[in-house]
Amino acid sequence: MMQNSSAGTTALAEAVRKNSANAVVISDPQAIRALAHEARLEALEELFASQASRTATELAGRCRLTPSAMSYHLRALEKYGFVMRAPSEGDGRERRWRAAGDHLVVGSFRESYAAKNAYLSVQLNAFRDRLTNEIQFRESERAENIEPPADRAPVLTTGLMFMNEEKQKEFIRKMYALVEEYEHISGPEERSIGGERLYYMLSLLPERLNRNADAPVEDEDFIEDDDAEASS
Repeated sequence: MMQNSSAGTTALAEAVRKNSANAVVISDPQAIRALAHEARLEALEELFASQASRTATELAGRCRLTPSAMSYHLRALEKYGFVMRAPSEGDGRERRWRAAGDHLVVGSFRESYAAKNAYLSVQLNAFRDRLTNEIQFRESERAENIEPPADRAPVLTTGLMFMNEEKQKEFIRKMYALVEEYEHISGPEERSIGGERLYYMLSLLPERLNRNADAPVEDEDFIEDDDAEASS
C-alpha cells in the first residue's frame, strides 16, 4: 500500500506502523519530490503492492520506458530509500529490485507543501488517465453491443456522508482494514508480473470551508436576462 498522511502526527500513521512489519515513512521534501514522476510512481506501486522482486525490463514494460531509462529511475529511488536490490533469479544476468518495506507512507504537508503537491499532482494525473482508459474501453464495448456484467464496479463514485468525528474515525479504520484484508489474501501467483490488477484511490476529505472568506460567486453558466424577465 502507498499512502499519503500526516505521518508521525496522526493515529492512522501510527496504526500503519503498528500493523506493518516494515513501513517506509518519508517526510524529507527532496525525497518526496523524487516521487513526482509518473514512471517512478508506477514502479513503486508495482513493487510495494506485489511485495515481489522485478527486473528493470519487467518494470519498463509496465511504465512504457526503455529498460535503461527504468534502471536510471530505480537507482534514483534506491538513493532515497524507496527500493532495494534483490537477490538474482535464474541465470542472474539481470538485476532485480524490490520495495524497501511493506508500506510506503508519504509524510505531512507541513514538512513540504510544494513537494507534496507535486507528488499528488502526478498521482491524480495517473489516475485520471486510468479513468479515461476505462471510459474508452466501456464505450468500445457499448459500440460492439457487448453487455457489461451486472455487478461491474462504477468508473468513479463520489458522495457526501454526515459523520461526527467518532464515526469518521470508525469508518476510516474499517475501510483500511478491508483494504489490508484483501492485500494479504493475494498469493505469489496472483502478485506475479502477469497478474490481474485493480487500482483504487481513497480520499476522505472533511469539510474545511471558510464560509466568510469570499462573497458569493456568480455561476458562469447562468446569465440573467433582464429583458426576458421584464417581458414575462
